[in-house]
Amino acid sequence: MLFMGGTVNQNRFLGICLIFLIIIFIFIQPAYVGPGGIIAKVLIKNFWGKAALALMALTCLPLAIYVYIREQIFDQPIFNHLRRTL
Repeated sequence: MLFMGGTVNQNRFLGICLIFLIIIFIFIQPAYVGPGGIIAKVLIKNFWGKAALALMALTCLPLAIYVYIREQIFDQPIFNHLRRTL
């Protein structure tokens, strides 16, 4: 087990994370900032970019839907009150 306690396992875990981050930063593809969605175009071209965008969509879309529904629920009494007063 990785987290059985002790400093050896924690140091090994930190070392693996550090190596993983270094590899990611070395092999990351450059994304050029500019108008017209150039970052999205660069991300769509490779597999990991598509995977990252899909992961972001899977995490952000339910949150966006939740916020939209919650705003609609909370706005209904306000709109009803405005309709009655005007």
